[in-house]
Formats: sequence, structure tokens, C-alpha cells
Amino acid sequence: MSRSTSIAIDYAMMNEDPAVIQAAFAHDYRLESVAFMHSVIALVAKLVTVDGAATKAEYDVFHALFVENATIDTAQARSWFVQRSTDTSSAIQYARQIAAMTVGETALHTDLMQRLVQVASADAPLNAAEIELLRAIAEVFGFVKDAFRGLISATGEAVNASPYALLGVSPRASDKEVREHYMARVQALHPDRYQAVGASAETIALLSDQLATLNAAYNTVQQARAKKSSRTMGISSWFGRKNTKGASD
Repeated sequence: MSRSTSIAIDYAMMNEDPAVIQAAFAHDYRLESVAFMHSVIALVAKLVTVDGAATKAEYDVFHALFVENATIDTAQARSWFVQRSTDTSSAIQYARQIAAMTVGETALHTDLMQRLVQVASADAPLNAAEIELLRAIAEVFGFVKDAFRGLISATGEAVNASPYALLGVSPRASDKEVREHYMARVQALHPDRYQAVGASAETIALLSDQLATLNAAYNTVQQARAKKSSRTMGISSWFGRKNTKGASD
């Protein structure tokens, strides 16, 4: 801890102002803090398991974004992740712990939210359960609705820049495979299925945005494949005419 931070904490303690103590301590309370890292790892674990077991893709992105550059041991991080994935603790309690440790740290909160979105969307577009939890976490950090919606949209576009990535298929996939993956994603994202179970209006709006993006990606792939097919047929037809002419000559 730096001397200036220590002096600020000592002064705050003399004045018994918890908010000032937290703000002063937050400056040096980062990856070197075991308590901070535990809360962050626990929060990620709760987020990725809100819709079922964590996938390998989600864990790999979590490790890349939160563990690789941290001072914590990889085995310890994995142990905490597994423990918090299966216990009954609340994601919001960890979000509140982080908020208390980082009072006024808007840049840190934004960076953390961006990383959380990237982890949650590592295996598929965000679903209603993930969006609802992310929205609740964002509220703890003081995000207003418009800021949260912009963050979700911007981070999602950065992670899924390719239309094939949005559809969850390889560019080498067959037309049938592309269609099957597209329909599966449509069913997973369609707002109608979540309105019946009481999803918030904000979540429904975000799902609608993602569905529109998915539709645009599918149309892009379809148009590109149609043009490629047309060119291929044109070349085949040209060769066919040449061969016929050559044979008659």
C-alpha cells in the first residue's frame, strides 16, 4: 500500500468515515488482494452457472481475462471457481463486496462489466438469465439503464464480429448446419418465451436487439453463399458450353 493511501486511511479512521476509508483503500485494492480476487472469481462463477453448468469456452475466457495476469495461483483460482459454482451463495453479495472495495471506481466497474459480458457470451449469445443477472450486478455498480444497454451491445459486437461466430458455426459448415444453428439460436433468444416467465422489459429489449443482430448475420451468410453458388454455376455452365462446342467441332 502506498504512503499516501495509508495516510488517507489513517485520517479517515480518525474521522470515522467508512466511505472515505473504502475509497482510499480501493486505489491499491486490486489483483494483489486475495479478498478482491475471491469476490471477482465468485461473481464470475455465479454468472456463468446462472443458466446451467459452466462450459469450457466460458472457463477459458474467464481464465484469460481474470487469472493469467493475476498474482493468484491458477489451481487456487480454479478451486474457488468450482466451489462458488456449486454453493448457495448469492452473486449479488459478491457484487456488493466488490462495490464496497472500489467505491467511486467507475472505470474499474466498467472494465469488470465488459469482462463479465465476454465470459458469459463466450459459448453463445447472452440469454435472459444471464442478462437479468448482469443487469442486477450493473445496478450494484451504479450503472443507469442506457449505460448498461450500451455496454452489452458494444461488448457483444466486439466478441462476435463475424456473422459465422454469431451463428456458432464454421464458415465451412453446410447450408443445413448453418440453418440448424440459426434456428436454435432464434429459439434461445426469442423474447416471447421469456415474457411468459416474467423477464424484465429491459431484458426483453436486449434480447430483441440480439435477435435482430442474429437475423442480420444469417442474412449476410445466406447472401454471400448465394452469390458464391451463382458464380460457381456460371463457371460450370461456361465450361459445359465450351465442352459441347468442342465436341461438335
